[in-house]
Amino acid sequence: MFISTVVSIGVVGLGPMGRAIAYYLVRHTNHVVNGYDASEEAINEARRIGVNSVVKADVSREEDLRRIADVNDVIVSAIPQSIADEVVLKFHELDKPIIDLIFMWKYNEDLARKLSNGQIVVPACGWAPGLTNLLAMAAASELEVVEEVGIHVGGNPVDPRPPLYYELLFSLGSTVDEYVRPATIIRDGRVVSVEPLAEVFDFRTWLVSGEFAEFYTDGLSTLLVTLPKYFSTLRSAYERTIRWRRHLEVMRNLKDLGLLGDVETAKLVLSKSLKPGTNDFSITVVEARGEASGDRAIVRFEGVDYAQGGFTSMARLTGFTAAIVTDLVARGKVKGEGLTSIEEAYIGNRNLLNDVINGLGREGIKFWRSVTSIVK
Repeated sequence: MFISTVVSIGVVGLGPMGRAIAYYLVRHTNHVVNGYDASEEAINEARRIGVNSVVKADVSREEDLRRIADVNDVIVSAIPQSIADEVVLKFHELDKPIIDLIFMWKYNEDLARKLSNGQIVVPACGWAPGLTNLLAMAAASELEVVEEVGIHVGGNPVDPRPPLYYELLFSLGSTVDEYVRPATIIRDGRVVSVEPLAEVFDFRTWLVSGEFAEFYTDGLSTLLVTLPKYFSTLRSAYERTIRWRRHLEVMRNLKDLGLLGDVETAKLVLSKSLKPGTNDFSITVVEARGEASGDRAIVRFEGVDYAQGGFTSMARLTGFTAAIVTDLVARGKVKGEGLTSIEEAYIGNRNLLNDVINGLGREGIKFWRSVTSIVK
């Protein structure tokens, strides 16, 4: 793809997730890493981790986007959800490969059609969606008959305290979305929309001690299209977000009181008690259920990670995954034309799973794979 394996990578947005991306690229690749943000504080933090060049930029200005495109071979974007679509489309128009954390979080067929060709665009490439998409496709691909794919993920404070038993681990807007925006899942072979918090499920894991529960959230992203494409027997696919049980009890009470009816009301209510957190842990359980060798089988990937090195666990999983995929795109190991989800890239290159898992392992993030067979 490129003449040299050393290329210039532009990291656009240097908040917690973007800073984690830049850190990983600086520490584990030999690429030139350039950072861009409108915040002086974010710029200073990026300089401290050794980013080659850090420039103040406003992504709402077309001239700034053009300037970034002119000096970088590959772009990785960690900007807010509210402006991600516009920025991704502009970089694509400027003929640059782009990896984005949030673009296509909610799958949009109209946007997908706009990106049917040209340079590769890797959407929703963080932890969930992103890493979870890759694990879901890998797990399902081990089965001969795929019936169900379940994603169970959640970042939580190590020390949950009242009144909400939760802390702000990413943007307030995206946090509120989880409790307000309907979740799109596959149920009985059909794509359906379900209300968040309408159903709350028990969640137990050997990874962490404690009382947890989970609820449907809107994180399948491109899996809504790719899973049915490759597995005609699929009947169910969903993402559920894991929280401390007491937190979800509080949130259901707020919903029953009508205080989570819309995004702005919910933001006003939650902003009074939600404070930024730094000491978190993240649970990931992705499983595919169906048949293998004539028996019932479950293929499962599981992992838990904790904050360290100045990064929350959520930033580590999100930013490091995006950085690894960005490096693979830069080195021509992940290829595609136009919109190419991480799970589609896996179908084209099965080594991608090991590349990502091994890359995360360089920062102490581990996953366990298991296959459970149930003889008929």
